[in-house]
Amino acid sequence: MNKKRIGILTGGGDVQPLNALIEAAYFEAKKNNINLIGINKGWQGLLEKDFSKFEELNFSSKIGGTILKSSRVNILRIDDGPEKIKKSINELNLSGLIIVGGEDTLSNSFFITDFPQILITKTIDNDVGIVKGGKLLASKFVNFFTLGHPTAAEKIIKIVSVNEGLRTTAYSHERIIIVESMGMQAGWLALSSCLGNPDFIIVPEFPLDYNYFLEKIVERYKKERNVIVVIAEGAKWKNGNFISADENEKDDFGHPKFKGAAEVLSKRLKEDIKKEFNTRNINSVNPSYIYRSGKPNKLDIRTAQKLGKRAIKLFDNGMTSRVFLTTKYRDSRIDTNIYPLDKLKTIENFHRFLDERFYDESEFTATSEAKKYWLKIVEPLDEILYGHK
Repeated sequence: MNKKRIGILTGGGDVQPLNALIEAAYFEAKKNNINLIGINKGWQGLLEKDFSKFEELNFSSKIGGTILKSSRVNILRIDDGPEKIKKSINELNLSGLIIVGGEDTLSNSFFITDFPQILITKTIDNDVGIVKGGKLLASKFVNFFTLGHPTAAEKIIKIVSVNEGLRTTAYSHERIIIVESMGMQAGWLALSSCLGNPDFIIVPEFPLDYNYFLEKIVERYKKERNVIVVIAEGAKWKNGNFISADENEKDDFGHPKFKGAAEVLSKRLKEDIKKEFNTRNINSVNPSYIYRSGKPNKLDIRTAQKLGKRAIKLFDNGMTSRVFLTTKYRDSRIDTNIYPLDKLKTIENFHRFLDERFYDESEFTATSEAKKYWLKIVEPLDEILYGHK
């Protein structure tokens, strides 16, 4: 009897627990007599039939990034892209695909609907999923979080906190520090910083009323003599324009190139606040790729391993459809769950944004219910901020 051949690929921006998922899938496949094929550089590798044999690779679940490397490829921008993908699948004799990516990477699956696929979300932006109903109940989240978000959330909390981050410098030198977060369309990562207690958080879903914000920041600085602001890279002015983006330089998925919202905002504040006080100590900080680099935290590793194993088991049990394999909060722990793709027409139907349940627009901060959500992801908080074990 011939072994099943299942392909696995990772696309888009790297996140920390990808190798943990790949490793778990490989060992589960080996146990179930399945031949797992590593497709290099995402969809580009599938187009080029560029693959790796895991027996020849040396990698660890505790190391971030992806041993299979990555790319950003929109197969609709390639002549006969979907047909070329189908041809490669046939030539590689694959019977199923595990696709690990963010919204852009996963969107390609919607153009190959007649082939078994398991889609697993990974993005520090945490913007792939659904939040149903009115209250923020854990049971109402379809895809409780995306792989990589827990580790990135911990990082941004540390960056702004008084215990490990920029607050001590802001206080010592009486500075206003604007910290940039990744997040082109959604502000989940920026808002997760709420557990590090920044003074204000600016997210793409709620365009910035600059004059009102200016009043708030002057008021806070006069009272505290230091301010920390977190701003998502995709934040917008009240007129709907991005605070900083080059609309003339777009990627294959139509996203503009973001050029530094924190820097633009800090420069504008320097000009407008100088009548009030010395603005030399208004600074911007952009950790950029640091958010998604380095090793994964324990929750990301454990969740990635569960997802990798579950994906292989589904194929071993004869799955022939296309599904999302999501994270589920159940009985105070994170589990996996199947969400049928036939419920969705496009990936946009599975794109979640922040709303009034999460964000207090008048105070530029997270709601108390939103904080409860992130406490489920980053607990125990004292271990993050103080290094306790």
